[in-house]
Amino acid sequence: MAEIVLFEHANYHGAHKHLFGSETNLNAPDDNFFNDKVSSFVILSGRWQFYRDANFQGPASQVFGPGRYNWVEAVNVPNDSISSVRLL
Repeated sequence: MAEIVLFEHANYHGAHKHLFGSETNLNAPDDNFFNDKVSSFVILSGRWQFYRDANFQGPASQVFGPGRYNWVEAVNVPNDSISSVRLL
């Protein structure tokens, strides 16, 4: 099973959210806290890609594999810009 953990702030601080599959809209009415609020992430398994807009639209990030990413801008993802996440 694939898993990624998104964090509100750099260095894995603040609120966090576990994803086990693609998320088409981090701004969905039922759970919109993480839209444009991701500053770090940990990939436990799987290969993941981020998008600036819902439904995997807008500029896409590179594909990321397992690892700890303590600051999104260090891996060329603008801070607080992620709106959808795709499991590849």
